[in-house]
Amino acid sequence: MKLKPLADKVVVKPDTRILSSVIFVENKETDNMGTVVAVGPGKIVNGRRQEMPVEVGAYVRFGTMNDNSKDEYLKYFEYFEDGERYLVMSWQDICFMEEQDV
Repeated sequence: MKLKPLADKVVVKPDTRILSSVIFVENKETDNMGTVVAVGPGKIVNGRRQEMPVEVGAYVRFGTMNDNSKDEYLKYFEYFEDGERYLVMSWQDICFMEEQDV
């Protein structure tokens, strides 16, 4: 990936849902889960860099954009590279991470 996030930004590869080919279903759901593929170094606050709580490879659930974007506080945008779709967002837009089996 050529994209390197700055500050508190992360790049997420959203899951693609496979719709049924037998029953036609109108899917109006937006992406809300995916895998973190790049993480910025963290913001600098009071001269110190904050540690990023998200790591590359983490499976995360994030907020979704509302149809009325002026009412929505979550802001992220799409990025396309080599035909693949990615979402760039602040780590604070991530609701939770799936725990890894240890």
